[in-house]
Amino acid sequence: MGKKILAVIIGLIVGGLVIMGIESINILRFPWPEGLNLEDKDAFAEYVQGLPVSALITVLLAHIAGALVAGFLSTKIAAANNYTLAVICGVILLAGAVVNLFMIPHPVWFMVVNVLTIIPAALLGSKLAIKE
Repeated sequence: MGKKILAVIIGLIVGGLVIMGIESINILRFPWPEGLNLEDKDAFAEYVQGLPVSALITVLLAHIAGALVAGFLSTKIAAANNYTLAVICGVILLAGAVVNLFMIPHPVWFMVVNVLTIIPAALLGSKLAIKE
């Protein structure tokens, strides 16, 4: 049991780092406006709404890649032959994404794609890790 918990924790940490790494590409491509205060939710929402579609696609790819890595690692580390740990990772990452969607306004298409792809990506990661 301890190995499985550790596998999920490691999967989530590494998956989160993948997400942050890929999302940081957007900061390089589309720097924050000078003087933007991240605590000013309206100003940050305005910045996000002004981003091009390519920036939002980068975020989607980050979430998909992070979920895939989390599902893969959790399954591989625990040497599990089922999708349970990947589903746990996917649900936790999905919860984080939903909180983000409530905090920062996003286009509807982005919200739908984001919510519908995280768990399948984690399951795909698990499938890639399972030896058959």
